Amino acid sequence: MKRVLGVAIVAVIVLLSLVACGTPRTSPGLRVSLEAENQPTQGVQTIQGATNWFWNGGGYMSDSPHPLQRRPDDFAAVTLHLNGADGEIELRFSGNYSPSSVSAVRWRAEYATGTQPSDEVFDSWESVEVDGKTIRVSYDGEDYIYEVTASWPGTNSFASYSFRVISASE
Repeated sequence: MKRVLGVAIVAVIVLLSLVACGTPRTSPGLRVSLEAENQPTQGVQTIQGATNWFWNGGGYMSDSPHPLQRRPDDFAAVTLHLNGADGEIELRFSGNYSPSSVSAVRWRAEYATGTQPSDEVFDSWESVEVDGKTIRVSYDGEDYIYEVTASWPGTNSFASYSFRVISASE
């Protein structure tokens, strides 16, 4: 009996370790924090967009409106304010499953109208440098919608996230 119980406990431990070490069954969220000179740190949970998430034995795909198909007001809860200063945005993915690559683009927020953007507007994105898990932002008086896309190693999984940065002084 003790031997059967011991084997059962080992089997459960092995199973739990395989699940714990594998790909999580839900994609990580993304929280961004802005640190800018002479300001308190600001942090928001981003809007998760299109996601393809796969794990051993399962997966899902979800779609979401493109960031430009939202209105600037849709970003009210996910807006960072530079208030006239340069800053750094730290990208913090939830859980302990770090992406293998992260890229970012931005559009002027005036293009987020809640309707389908023209090809010209859609193609007006600017590439944003991501240094590790940091995006440097500069005060330029503009208002931008950012989209961060992350992919995870060995899974063909990716997710996109969006947020707004208002550069103008308030």
